[in-house]
Amino acid sequence: MRKGVIAGLVLLGLVGICLAAVPFVQIHIADLLKAEIERSGTTKVGSVEVALFDRQVVLLDVKSTRPAGEMTIGRAEASGIDWPIRELLQGRTPLQGIRWGDPLQAKRLEVKDFRAYDRVTQVNLASMVVLDFDLDRFDPGEEGPHAERQRVTRALAALQVGRLELRTLAIDQQQKGDKLGVASFVVEGFERGHLSRLTVSDMEVAAKGKTVAEVKIGDFDVHGLDVSRLLGALGSSDWEPGMPMGRIQLLSGRISGFGGDAFSRYGISLASISVETVHESREMSRTRTRIEGFVLAPPLRGLESLQLRIAMQSMGLKEIKLDLDCSGLEDRAKGVLEVERCALVGPGLGEIDFSARLVNADAAFWQAIDEGDLDGLQMSSAALGSAKLVVADKSLLERSLKALSTVTGQPVARTRANLANEIRRYSPPGVLISESMTRLLDTVAQFIERGGTLTVEASPDPPADLDRFTYLIRPDADLVSGLGLTATLSK
Repeated sequence: MRKGVIAGLVLLGLVGICLAAVPFVQIHIADLLKAEIERSGTTKVGSVEVALFDRQVVLLDVKSTRPAGEMTIGRAEASGIDWPIRELLQGRTPLQGIRWGDPLQAKRLEVKDFRAYDRVTQVNLASMVVLDFDLDRFDPGEEGPHAERQRVTRALAALQVGRLELRTLAIDQQQKGDKLGVASFVVEGFERGHLSRLTVSDMEVAAKGKTVAEVKIGDFDVHGLDVSRLLGALGSSDWEPGMPMGRIQLLSGRISGFGGDAFSRYGISLASISVETVHESREMSRTRTRIEGFVLAPPLRGLESLQLRIAMQSMGLKEIKLDLDCSGLEDRAKGVLEVERCALVGPGLGEIDFSARLVNADAAFWQAIDEGDLDGLQMSSAALGSAKLVVADKSLLERSLKALSTVTGQPVARTRANLANEIRRYSPPGVLISESMTRLLDTVAQFIERGGTLTVEASPDPPADLDRFTYLIRPDADLVSGLGLTATLSK
């Protein structure tokens, strides 16, 4: 019994000694980290603090000076630092030094009073907080002119973050004079190029020599953003500027709160721009894009806005209101890409509806779409199945003719007749003026004379392969028959 008590006392004594030694161990590790950071001679640290039990490291007053520029950090803190167990099992430890490509895990990262500048750009950031930081091991690539781009994009492709929050970010392009300011920038659920949500608040862009913001955006909110293809392209050692960068996809997004001098200069207001995508299956998705609440009411100041206001007054308008609503379908199983309806509506002026359907799209076509490869589209196969344009006039035609008459000094009736005659006599270069073409042009001319609703349809039979369009525009080509063009006029 006495031996057990003695052993317990010895054990407690050893624990006490170890705990008493912790502060000295932390100071020693902090000194080692400071020496390691400053070893290159380009970086200085005011002080380093280490808390072993919290797995925390704090750097104060960091300053890095290189020929390319300078960076300073008031405070940088990492807590809950971890090193993946699989790295330890393979004999790799952080004591060997952390390099590009090494993994790193931390529950929380925080940076305050960040500033970086060079001859081109200056960046100021009040604070950055990162939660659940998990960087997997990755190949940083080889040294070369594009090494930095590859390292950063490959790191992002290997990164998972629970939440990233930036506060009061300012970027100043010193040579160009452009400035970007953001009050809040938040990323939630970033996983190797897939973002659950991205929100930006109070963004301002100021042009060179301007004291006020050229463009302001109150709120930018995006869900389900996928930039993995972009990261894959930019992280490739073969990528060069001008090459395809991959398709960026998102489930939904909305921008609102527009303002700034670029809008007020011309009397423009805009409520919102939104995009929404619904995946009905793995092969089928529908996308809807809307621009709502566009209003143009030019003020009585500035030469350009004054000219625009005079032009609108000649049409009897004080303001122009417009809304755009477009929906599309992508069905890869059936090889169909469709603009189901794209409507531009001006209340009291008119409405323009457009729809089109591409069919027989092959795998190369979808691959080119995904990769953003315009050259690849030329090597793919797809065909125009149908297209329709509907123009419904409410008052825009009459107003436009009045404005044109003001310029020409002719009566509206004469202006209308002259325009209709020019359309009937119109002879597109390299196109056969067939009887079908004559009927089509005559219908358009009647629309100018009488107004109403003009519908122009293309229904090629069989569907017109996109590579046949070069054939259709050759001299004496029968474009109307080739595309199955028809025009109708109704009230």
